[in-house]
Amino acid sequence: MENDANVVNIEEEANEAVHDATAGVEQANGANNESEAFTRKKRKQTSRAWEHFREVSSNGGTTINECIHCGEKVKKCKEGTTTPMNRHIDFNCPKLKVVQKGQLKLKIPLGKSDSATVQNWKFENAKIRELISHMIMIHELPFNFVEYDLFNVVMKEANPVFTKISRTTAKQDCVSSYQIGRRRIQKLLKAVNRLHKYILNFVDVPPPYTGVHIYDCLFKCLKEWNIETKVASLTVDNARTNDVVVKKFMENLNIQNKLAIDGQLFHVRCCAHILNLLGQDGLLEIKDIIHNVRESIKHVSASLGRLHQFSELSKQLLMSKKHLILDVSTRWNATYAMLSTTLEFKKVFVNYADREPTYNTLPNDDDWKKVEDECSFLALFNAATELISGSEYPTSNLFLSELFWIKEALDVVALNDDECMKVGAVMDPRYKMELVDLAFKTIYSEEKAKVENTLVQTNLEDLFKEYVEAFKEQVVEDMGSPRNVNVGNGPSGSGSGSRFMSSRFGNGIKTGSAKFAQHIRTADCAESVKLELTTYLEEGVYISEPGVYFDALGWWKANKLKYRILSKMADEVLAIPVTTIASESAFSASGRVIDPHRSCLGTKTVDMLICGADGYRHYYGLEKKKAKENDDVVRVELT
Repeated sequence: MENDANVVNIEEEANEAVHDATAGVEQANGANNESEAFTRKKRKQTSRAWEHFREVSSNGGTTINECIHCGEKVKKCKEGTTTPMNRHIDFNCPKLKVVQKGQLKLKIPLGKSDSATVQNWKFENAKIRELISHMIMIHELPFNFVEYDLFNVVMKEANPVFTKISRTTAKQDCVSSYQIGRRRIQKLLKAVNRLHKYILNFVDVPPPYTGVHIYDCLFKCLKEWNIETKVASLTVDNARTNDVVVKKFMENLNIQNKLAIDGQLFHVRCCAHILNLLGQDGLLEIKDIIHNVRESIKHVSASLGRLHQFSELSKQLLMSKKHLILDVSTRWNATYAMLSTTLEFKKVFVNYADREPTYNTLPNDDDWKKVEDECSFLALFNAATELISGSEYPTSNLFLSELFWIKEALDVVALNDDECMKVGAVMDPRYKMELVDLAFKTIYSEEKAKVENTLVQTNLEDLFKEYVEAFKEQVVEDMGSPRNVNVGNGPSGSGSGSRFMSSRFGNGIKTGSAKFAQHIRTADCAESVKLELTTYLEEGVYISEPGVYFDALGWWKANKLKYRILSKMADEVLAIPVTTIASESAFSASGRVIDPHRSCLGTKTVDMLICGADGYRHYYGLEKKKAKENDDVVRVELT
């Protein structure tokens, strides 16, 4: 028994030997350890003082407490209380004093590395928790991220007073941050002065998936944000249920007279979906060749041996590409990426067929020529799709300018349904009516082009008249009560006369001069604004520098004094999105948020994570990073 006890306590005895190497002390310690096996277990240390102290042995063999910050040793109280340690933490530790009182910190604003300010800084656990909640939402991290061991080690090393939190607390912090961001967006919606893109809701729509039911769910979301009467347009794809949703919205808004030019700008069909249908029709012409190309890539990637052989051949031919692409057959842009990449490996596939007897789907020379022609055609669609898919800049003025000259690829019916695209092009000072004239001459016959041109001008004038009327009503309202003059309130007015006039006519009657001034201002405003549209169209188009980004909204903001009414109209027309890609990207994010390990998240939690992440990306000025691999393709990396 004694030998076993001595073996167990070798490390402890070696540590004690550093201070006292006598054998008597070692035997005493061994005896104490044997007796401790039958004593009551030591109570767990729960005081906050133990976060800053550790127990060490003194030269005399007694145990004292040492501060982990400054190294000062503090003796224990006989009663075992931690009062001396707490007093040292609160008042005497020189290093903790710096943290508690605040220290000078070099602060560099986000995105501006060339400017910095020195300010007083103090560590706050509440602020750290708030930032952690932002990080969880933006980077799509799990709630138990805050319980990772090394994360807490890093935070403790960065600041010893950091307090560990649980996954439940992290979730509650995310909800609080989401509510703060939601209130910030609500204030922004009341006074919008530039183009913004936010995901307001991400909700679960239970069955049945009818147009009326989808409309009810959508209207409920808009009601929560108090913007149900402020919807200017609705961009949807070509599903039939969406037509019902648009019809219900237009019926509701028409009752309140909230739609411009009888709702001709309200229903916007997603141009990306139109391009998708056109692209798919073009690919049907070479569907057999696409099948052979797809099977060729599958054959190469079926085994590591074949992939290695193909990689060696590509190195011999000095190919710069390092991967092949396998598409998703329902996405024309994914098929285009597969064909354009495979076309670069044309010679490699020919050499691969000579060495692999089981490979029998090699396209012939005519097939490769057709693939090349199809890729040159689809490249135009791909460039246009990328351009109109943006959400941080106006897109309603770009679609017509990119595609009008591809007459064979455009469906005339698609243009007839979207007045927004035509009016948006006119509101771009680089195009005006010149682009519409050129586009219609290319797309339509000469007579049909004249009819369509007249229709665009008529809609433009009708829309402008509605904005003029709204402006005149606003002028009358602004010149109303603030400019009223109460009769009898002047220095010469008597009190009895004032009471008589007020009792008979009310307190807000206007003098003759006030009425005349209102008439002059109203007439002057009406005459001046009538000339805005004519002046804008008669002036020459704006010639921008080639290769330099042109901000159409910025141009209208700079010319706001010259075009008081037309600038407001242009802002609202240019802000209409022409694709649903920005909203569909939220569903791609949901696939990462609701992964197989988090499939039990509630609908409100998912709504909070998706919308909160989008809001705080805008708050910090961060762009959503694109995935290295497109969701629509599979990359086959060469060895």
